[in-house]
Amino acid sequence: MTATVEIHSPEREALGHLVLSLADNKAALGRRYGEWAVSAPTLESAVAAAAMAQDELGHARATYPLLKQLGLEDGGRRSEVGGRLPILAAELPSWPWFVAVNFAVDGMLSAFVRACEESAFAGLAQRARKILQEERSHAVHARAWARRLARAEVRRDAFAAALGEAWWQAARWAGPAGGEEFAALVAGGFVAQGPDELRCAVRVMIGEALEDTGLPRPALPEPQDWAGWSAEERV
Repeated sequence: MTATVEIHSPEREALGHLVLSLADNKAALGRRYGEWAVSAPTLESAVAAAAMAQDELGHARATYPLLKQLGLEDGGRRSEVGGRLPILAAELPSWPWFVAVNFAVDGMLSAFVRACEESAFAGLAQRARKILQEERSHAVHARAWARRLARAEVRRDAFAAALGEAWWQAARWAGPAGGEEFAALVAGGFVAQGPDELRCAVRVMIGEALEDTGLPRPALPEPQDWAGWSAEERV
């Protein structure tokens, strides 16, 4: 039996919120990816969608148990009814939306996981390293398809619109800059980067991938209105 990690409140609760939201959104991503395993525009992308779905569901299953290590309940695996970004609440309406979610939402979750590779919470650090090994192929898929859609005149506008919404939700997931709970996690060595740094990493990744595609540089604004935002739900 894994011993409960000695993390003091409110750090334990704040870390629990992030871990649970990560797991819920990973589970939701798995379902959304899986729905495109027979509908993707090419055989190769359909195979990739199926493989990514399997990865994400596996990441979720491996992440939920961390809550018990923290001495917290798993929330009944809220992902069936909530706990995930609104963009993942229903089937993605088109392939450009699939790619935008793969690019921005999966990208943000991976940026957070990367910031946990050396976490003082050993269980999270171990999970993070394993997840990142499998996320490399997701990033390659996202970049390749994002560039392809950005160069396709008939789908460029649809992709840009989907990317804007995916970025907005992913950027809010990271949370407001200067939040005391997240700052405490960074100070305690549980997470290496704060919200602004996570957003910056994803913004740079997106900008570099699309730089020479002909797509006007997408607006990736910093969220300003945090009214109604919840650290637990992260929306």
